[in-house]
Amino acid sequence: MPLTSRTTDVLIVGAGPVGLITAYQLARFGGVSVTIIEKHAKNLQDAYGRAITLFPRSSEMLDQLGLADELAQQCFACRETVAYNAKGEEIKGRGWTFMEQMDDTAWGFALVLRQKYQEEIFRKAMGKLGVVVEAPVELTAIELDEGVAVGGHRVTATVVDATSQQSSIIKCKYLVGSDGGCSSVRRMLSIPFEGSTTEDRWVRIDGPIKTDLPKPRTYCSIESPTHGNVLWAALDHGATRIGYAFTAERAKAYEVFDEAAAVREAIAAVKPFSLEFEKVDWWTIYSVGQRVAKSFFVNDCVFLAGDACHTHSSGAAQGMNTGLHDAVNLVWKLSLVLRGLAKPSILHTYQPERLPNVQKLIQYDKDISRLMTNRLPEDWTGDAAADVHAILGTVMAEAATFSSGLGIYYEVQENNMLSIEGSFCSGSGLLDVRPGKRAPDVTLLKPGTFDKTRLLVQTPNVSRFYVVVLVGGACDAERAFFRKTEISSELERLQSADLLRYLTLLHEPVPNAYEMLKHDPLGRVFFDDTQQSAHKRYGVDTQQGVVVVIRPDGWVGTMAVLGAHAVAELEQYFGRIFLS
Repeated sequence: MPLTSRTTDVLIVGAGPVGLITAYQLARFGGVSVTIIEKHAKNLQDAYGRAITLFPRSSEMLDQLGLADELAQQCFACRETVAYNAKGEEIKGRGWTFMEQMDDTAWGFALVLRQKYQEEIFRKAMGKLGVVVEAPVELTAIELDEGVAVGGHRVTATVVDATSQQSSIIKCKYLVGSDGGCSSVRRMLSIPFEGSTTEDRWVRIDGPIKTDLPKPRTYCSIESPTHGNVLWAALDHGATRIGYAFTAERAKAYEVFDEAAAVREAIAAVKPFSLEFEKVDWWTIYSVGQRVAKSFFVNDCVFLAGDACHTHSSGAAQGMNTGLHDAVNLVWKLSLVLRGLAKPSILHTYQPERLPNVQKLIQYDKDISRLMTNRLPEDWTGDAAADVHAILGTVMAEAATFSSGLGIYYEVQENNMLSIEGSFCSGSGLLDVRPGKRAPDVTLLKPGTFDKTRLLVQTPNVSRFYVVVLVGGACDAERAFFRKTEISSELERLQSADLLRYLTLLHEPVPNAYEMLKHDPLGRVFFDDTQQSAHKRYGVDTQQGVVVVIRPDGWVGTMAVLGAHAVAELEQYFGRIFLS
């Protein structure tokens, strides 16, 4: 009997957070058929503890997707950190201290929620949009037909339903492999996974506890001489995670390392503090290593995302965050291409934008994971007797803006049409705003009531660009810009297709925007506060204006000095992206 066959625009393999967010976005943006498969049944998935922490930039992106509020309902919002030395004395400036300085965002805390609860939220949101996970369904083969034009059903996937043992065929235009570090997609396409796995092993164990540790509901580190830099993380639902290095020396005491052994070692790891697990929700032991796929996008039709294309330790708590950055970077581009709106070449920006940031993480992770195991970095050239915990604190502080995600940026490159230097430059400091950087989530005031809102609330991610006009005192320049936009057929076409929207931001609260501008503003209008905080954050002099293009994913695309000539810059920018 021939195998049953069906078609879909996008097949997603793997229904962890990255796969779920990928499917959710495609469904949210509309106009695309989506199939997502997972080889584990849902009840098995629920047993996994795995990732726990979302940092501010990830929370911002999920906020733009309408998911962050639900996550915040259940999370443990961690704003406090503490570090203890081997004597149990509190040490300032070490461990996770950088988490207390995650500013310039409404989400300035670690959103701690175990992966199973995050997945439930993502799965429910996705289900409301008509997409459900097919499980247990396993991918068993992939065939690529390069005779089919790009954008056609080039990929043939063979899958098997583990319940019925029936095989079937799914033909798709694009396949996304989000199926973890042991990715079947990566293996079947023979994509090299470059890097190494060390002999180091770490343990993670979750559950409700009793303890005499002075500050238990924090993100805490304990500098153990036997178990490395021990992680103590307050979790959702009153639970706690303990993480420690399980050295070869400690392993000699066990023929079999089971749950009881994991608890016994956790108790030893947190000395001189006491620890008692009321129950164990989940535990694991794993090897530490760093690997990166040679290609994130192959054959113009297959993508890898999350652990399928890069793996590292949990030392910096970046795994799920990095995977979400992959998914958010990729999906709006893929959606626009599939809907016949954008040039397929924008898909080629996925790897150039994501790979440099993954490589930065890998280097940080190599150093952090060694330091957390009481060893100096491999390329260390300083004092051989240096305190590894002090060095760890320094490394984590240096990586602070990267770890929070707020400092992650995409380099302006000749072959990347999404980040283009315009006629406006705000500066070159750490907090400067420029193409390829995150668009700061500034506070805005609503007309009339002067109620506060935020830029990210007004620029949700629905695969649409936003043109934000910060007027400053340059009302004459704004009027010239306005008149020019009225006769731009290209900008009108994109606006009519809901591919871009305007926001106008005036530099001070006034009773009515019309009286200042002498015309109805472009798009929705908001006001800056009396200190012009938003204008200053974007580097705009109050006598000058700027036009800022914000990509669907919340990064700045280009910036132009406000005036009639800015329209030509916008037309050129969007002309590189959208089909005519």
